[in-house]
Amino acid sequence: MNPRSNLNLELRVRWKILALFNVLFFSCALVTQVLSSLLLQPLLYSGWHPNVPEIFLNGNWLVMVFGIFFFNLALSSFVFVTLPGIAFFPLSAGFLLFRGFLWGLLLYESPNWLFAASLPTVVLEGEAYVFAAAAGTIIGASWIKPGLVHGKSELSRVQAFKKSLKECLTIYAIVVVLLFVAAIVEAATILLIAW
Repeated sequence: MNPRSNLNLELRVRWKILALFNVLFFSCALVTQVLSSLLLQPLLYSGWHPNVPEIFLNGNWLVMVFGIFFFNLALSSFVFVTLPGIAFFPLSAGFLLFRGFLWGLLLYESPNWLFAASLPTVVLEGEAYVFAAAAGTIIGASWIKPGLVHGKSELSRVQAFKKSLKECLTIYAIVVVLLFVAAIVEAATILLIAW
């Protein structure tokens, strides 16, 4: 197989992974929210109280942005979504679905105005987690079955792992940008609502 058609095959696989993970993640969050509203007792709304640490509400916007950003990048995306997939590739999808389930529960508790205010953050941050799960899946699958990720190329497991690692550094550049923009939007939203 020539390199150009192999690259096209690899790109199609990546797009399928991203499309599937987007559908799974956002559907899981939506279904959880709808089922929660149908099956759980309605909550009494007692006003909005921020559930962020007080250090973030001290008015220092930069501290808030970078605190949210580093937490989401290090723990939420890398440790909880990407790293399990590197060990065993289906785990990235599983943890992504679990995160979607948790978000559905969190959004269920929100009144409509708060849901609308948090929607840009949900979309940006959620898409970053989808990319992080794709990175974990690609790296994890590359050392288990290189042909699954790299098409018909005759790469050894080590070569496939190295190639996937380089590719996932590019994917993580997208994750960093999405999470940084999401942190700016989230911090601005929290300050505007708390104000």
